[in-house]
Amino acid sequence: QVIGTWGGIDLVMIVAGTHTSMSAKTIDLPRATRLFEVNVMGVLNCLDAVLPQLLTQDRGGVAIVSSVAGYRGLPKALIYGPTKAALINLAESLYLDLGPRGLGVYLVNPGFVDTPLTQKNDFRMPALIPADEAARLTLKGIADGEFEIHFPKRFTRILRLLRTLPYPAYFAAVRRFTGT
Repeated sequence: QVIGTWGGIDLVMIVAGTHTSMSAKTIDLPRATRLFEVNVMGVLNCLDAVLPQLLTQDRGGVAIVSSVAGYRGLPKALIYGPTKAALINLAESLYLDLGPRGLGVYLVNPGFVDTPLTQKNDFRMPALIPADEAARLTLKGIADGEFEIHFPKRFTRILRLLRTLPYPAYFAAVRRFTGT
């Protein structure tokens, strides 16, 4: 119907995600499986539906919403973090495959955004921003042709820096900042 109505796809934004706080003490296989089904398989299902058209039309793009939680391991993100890390890797691979064909690939890695999902969190969320600001920053990043769109910068720049640290320094920093 989209192709019939508009003649093609300009941009597909894939926002498939859910979160359940889990640690080694609270791991629950059915809930963990559900996180992977939604966060990873949901994205793959969408890509399966749209990539053939994007490749046929040789224009357009895809944006995948992941999370800064995919940068490195974090407390209470035993399963959520790896699902988001998988999406980061997926977007990087897609960029390498589709970029030379002129197709856009965008990776959106937000920090904390005020949504019904984050409102369930029982921990402090540094630099929490409203959903409309996240939408504006995402669209600006796409318009500017950025591969990785991350925000709010005052928070995500710190996490990007932390991922460059060797493990002992990273673990010490995370424990200090999170109190774990």
